[in-house]
Amino acid sequence: MKLQVLQENLNSGLLTASRTISSKAQLPILSNVLLKATKEGLQILATNLETGVNIKIGAKIDREGEITIPAKIFTEIVSSLSTERIDLEVVENTLKLTTNSYQATLNGLPATEFPKFPNYSSEDLFSLPAEKL
Repeated sequence: MKLQVLQENLNSGLLTASRTISSKAQLPILSNVLLKATKEGLQILATNLETGVNIKIGAKIDREGEITIPAKIFTEIVSSLSTERIDLEVVENTLKLTTNSYQATLNGLPATEFPKFPNYSSEDLFSLPAEKL
């Protein structure tokens, strides 16, 4: 996986996803976020096995791939960076984060260990007005 993303987009997605993550996860993988680079952009997934978040953000994808990274550390690093482009590259379960003024390497876990999200078709979904709820 190799991509470029803007700091403000990545930070926004991570902050939203981190609300789903439990601070006292039963499984170590549940403390991680799944980063998945596809042709459509970067997906950030998080779950606590009861609720899940799947966020898609724009990114320039050079090479597709996926990895899970500890959410708390990754979110803190990204939020502390200045507003600029971030380069992310995965090499053997490590994520290399690079900007013009900062470099970090984070150890991750294989994406295959992350819980699978259910797939829904448009026929399975419905809309409910807030007033009726």
